[in-house]
Amino acid sequence: MRTEVQGWKLVQARRSKWRGKYDGVLLGERDGEWVAGRMFTGTSMRDGFGENGEWWYATYYDLTTEHEAYRALRAVREYIRLSKDAADCWDGLFDQRAGEAIDRHWAQRVPLDEVHDMSALWVRPGLPGVGDIRSGSYMLPAVEAKYDLLQLMRRSYRVGEAFRDSKQCKTGSALHKAYEAAISAAGPVRLTVDGDHFSLSYDGSYNDGDEHWIRTRRKPHPDRKTGI
Repeated sequence: MRTEVQGWKLVQARRSKWRGKYDGVLLGERDGEWVAGRMFTGTSMRDGFGENGEWWYATYYDLTTEHEAYRALRAVREYIRLSKDAADCWDGLFDQRAGEAIDRHWAQRVPLDEVHDMSALWVRPGLPGVGDIRSGSYMLPAVEAKYDLLQLMRRSYRVGEAFRDSKQCKTGSALHKAYEAAISAAGPVRLTVDGDHFSLSYDGSYNDGDEHWIRTRRKPHPDRKTGI
């Protein structure tokens, strides 16, 4: 599958066969603008785009009065809607995987190969007398920790409610600044959305029980604190 068409980075695309025909959908980003569209129907997995990368039709999300995170939200909603009309593209995990693809795309926007390992943390108010609720990750390669940060923001009820406020969807809003801080982070960062606190830091512990990350070269910061 292509990774770029017509200058747009394909954040995610799905193509499948239904009753002898292939159909597909695409979600793309270019310079903070987003697009969601349908591929051409065809006879194989490889003929969804034209010779020069053309697609069947699409909707563009490029209003400068809206910040990128809201443009992406509008685009992914359209992408999900289109997937339900395009052959057999949609399934029970489609919505979740689309959100993960966006967060992975954002996490990789800033090169982080030389950045020390980090951990992500989400702290939100708990019930009276119980204290704050904390969720987060172990120490991970910086790009993975940043992806976890964006995933924690996606899971937050308060972040979701902020997107329902039209004022917060505008350029320059508090939600805009929070997402800009997260997406552009090239190291530790702290941000808040309506009382929910999110952060990336060089502090934390490694998960010695995870065989995958045990085999990954660790790059702890020399001033790392554990037990955070």
